[in-house]
Amino acid sequence: MRQGWKQISLALAFAVALLAVLPLAPVQPGVAQAAARASATKSAAKARGLKQFTGTVTALDKTTLTVEKRGKKPESRVFTKDAELKTTGDLEQDARVTVYYREEGGQSVAHRVVVKSKGAEPSTPAGPGEPSRPGHGGARRETRTHEASRATIVSGCVPPLLSAPASRAGTSPHPGPPMRRILTSALLLLLTARGLASATPASKPAPSPDAFTLEDALTLNTISGLTWSADGGRLAFVVQAVDTAEDTNNQDLWLYDRTTARTRRLTRHPKNDFSPTFSPGGDTIAFISTRATGEDAKSAIYLMSMQGGEPWAFGHFDEAVSEVAWSPDGRWLAYVEPDTLPQSVREWRKRKWDQTVEDERLQYPHLWVVEVATGRQRRLTSGERWISNVRWSPDSRSIAFLVSPTGKVDDANTTDIGVVPLAGGPIRTLGVIGDGSFVWSPDGRWIALATGASRTEWINKTDLWVVPAAGGRPVDLTAVFDEDAGTPMWNPTSDSLFFHSARGVTTMVAAVARSGGPVTLSTDRAADAAAPIAAANGRVAWSQSSPTAPPEVFVADHVRLAGHAVSSLNAADSRLALGSTRGVTWTSTDGVRVGGVLLRPPGASPAAPLKTLVLLHGGPYGTRYALGFGALAQFFAAHGYQVFMPNFRSSAGSGTAFMMRRRSDWGGQDWRDVMSGIDTLVRRGLVDPQRLGVYGHSYGGYLSAWAITQTDRFDAAMVSAGAVDLGALYGQSDTHRYRAFEFEGTPWETPEHWVRSSPITYIAKVKTPTLVFAGDEDRRVPFPQGAQLYQALMARGVPSQFVHYPREPHGYREYRHNWDRWTRTLAWFDRWVK
Repeated sequence: MRQGWKQISLALAFAVALLAVLPLAPVQPGVAQAAARASATKSAAKARGLKQFTGTVTALDKTTLTVEKRGKKPESRVFTKDAELKTTGDLEQDARVTVYYREEGGQSVAHRVVVKSKGAEPSTPAGPGEPSRPGHGGARRETRTHEASRATIVSGCVPPLLSAPASRAGTSPHPGPPMRRILTSALLLLLTARGLASATPASKPAPSPDAFTLEDALTLNTISGLTWSADGGRLAFVVQAVDTAEDTNNQDLWLYDRTTARTRRLTRHPKNDFSPTFSPGGDTIAFISTRATGEDAKSAIYLMSMQGGEPWAFGHFDEAVSEVAWSPDGRWLAYVEPDTLPQSVREWRKRKWDQTVEDERLQYPHLWVVEVATGRQRRLTSGERWISNVRWSPDSRSIAFLVSPTGKVDDANTTDIGVVPLAGGPIRTLGVIGDGSFVWSPDGRWIALATGASRTEWINKTDLWVVPAAGGRPVDLTAVFDEDAGTPMWNPTSDSLFFHSARGVTTMVAAVARSGGPVTLSTDRAADAAAPIAAANGRVAWSQSSPTAPPEVFVADHVRLAGHAVSSLNAADSRLALGSTRGVTWTSTDGVRVGGVLLRPPGASPAAPLKTLVLLHGGPYGTRYALGFGALAQFFAAHGYQVFMPNFRSSAGSGTAFMMRRRSDWGGQDWRDVMSGIDTLVRRGLVDPQRLGVYGHSYGGYLSAWAITQTDRFDAAMVSAGAVDLGALYGQSDTHRYRAFEFEGTPWETPEHWVRSSPITYIAKVKTPTLVFAGDEDRRVPFPQGAQLYQALMARGVPSQFVHYPREPHGYREYRHNWDRWTRTLAWFDRWVK
């Protein structure tokens, strides 16, 4: 026994000595912080007047949740899910949960559910190199590979090489002499103790009870598909919500009724409902959904009465329907359905003869109509044409739509607006660059759209055009307007048009006469507002967000009025502790005024220099940061970071010359705009120059990669979908024509332009620790670009990590992937931006 204790003492001494020299990466919030966060959630719920009920989920469906409390005094409660229900973790049968609820109208309405443990199986910690995921129990862990690998550590108090695999009782997972087992056990004990100690609130303060969390950021409801009934009395729209349990995004229909001033949810279905369109009387709505079951289930048309009841399928379709529009006279539904795929091809694909031949298409989407009274269907277009964005003429005699030879993003300038009679006949094109913004005038004589002027110039100012619906010369109404025109809407008399226009970091209402003349600006939305949608009587609706209010639906009796919110889809988030947002301006290196947005953390001094993350936007043309709700920026602000969002050269809101920058200037004046903004904020005492990080996605990812090759002022960087070798990108991407125009020739025609602007050209200069992300299905900035950056950084000995996600395109869609991405990003900046 004495010998055993001697071995243990030696083991502990050895472990302590090893810990003294073993480098451990900063640990992410662990057990103590998880408890603190749970306590904070409880305090926040109490502050909002919510009750709580803890138990086991015994029943679960789309609208309700049944939880049973077991023990000496068993109790079962049925909760109605609130439209804004926030769920922490994977909500499933037999899960142990705490429900925060409020009694409303005789019902127990659940506003937040915290999953304490999953049902039927123990909580599983994340594996090596993987952040702890929402809904998985155990401490947040951080592991570290050998320093030579230069990989960041993402989870684990205990390095994976020292963690013991599961074994049968009575057997050792580490065969060998007893001393080795004692050493291993002692070392595990001390490493765990050290990890838990570093995870206490002392190492990083716990978030406040009302802190804006990553879950809050990723589960915001988004709004689209606004459509009025003919009389302007009802407004339907699509709300996309994140289903954290199923790791999917689900779209349902909502309805605002002006008579009752109520907004309610129309559909509750696990599959997406979209493309709503009213019957002329407003008593029935048609939409697209996938409600059939089975291997070959496809999206189809469904109808639903506004008086109540379940939707019913309408019509028979061989292929998936992508959109639907009700004719103004109520007799017809127009829809888009692809060519029928031959059964032989279907069978081949089932047997995995599913190869893709680039530019070879077996199906094209076409325009069809179905008579509502009889169900009789007719096809109105044929051939190798790509049909989309269907719009009825006011007299129901013609249908306009976008027509493209391929439907490819790279062929956008070849798109036109086509018109075909309901009775059938050849397609008549209007000779404009087609854009989904087009809209018929109420009198049916004109079609207006926001589009560019040249089919050969792939970077165009967007102007407001009108063209006679019967054919004729298009007229540019905003040629001298010094900004892009937004999606137009007509006034009821067809003699003028309105649109939203970017102005700095806000949105203005703009108006212009159909006959031409100056553009007048009126109402300042003082927010980030989407395009307005008009009813026949001039009533308008749009979605809008502000720095302290996430997106909601707004309505007004006239577009020039400020309007008011008629939804509260994200109201709970606006009540959380949010950072303060303001617009900032500075003078760039060439004397031009540049603007942007600065978000300070909650409770921060208005003037103190803070550690700062520079967030670079994508696009880049025509995009910008506005005074809207920045969910992910608020997430970083909740963790003590100031976020600076510059609107560098090519951004919208600062005039045409600013937006239409010099070609072949990637990493040129845009980069100098960013750095001059940082320098200005440093001089103003707002930014700590010794604590800087930079990150961005798409073009923002490119500019972040450019940043680390041009300066070592940033302590860390995150590059998401960022191009680094532009010559290679020409052949890899789905937008090669645009890039050849941008760089004034192909890579073999103007190689100097492509090489000069490629971050990989200057990779030998990089010292900044860099986190790289890519989507495996990204066609815009494909996976090899991220892999090339990572391999170059590894070869240079720069601390880096490369994470790529299956199934993800250019814009990430899966909740767990987004959770992983932003959890890793926060940990990366926490590690390097001290």
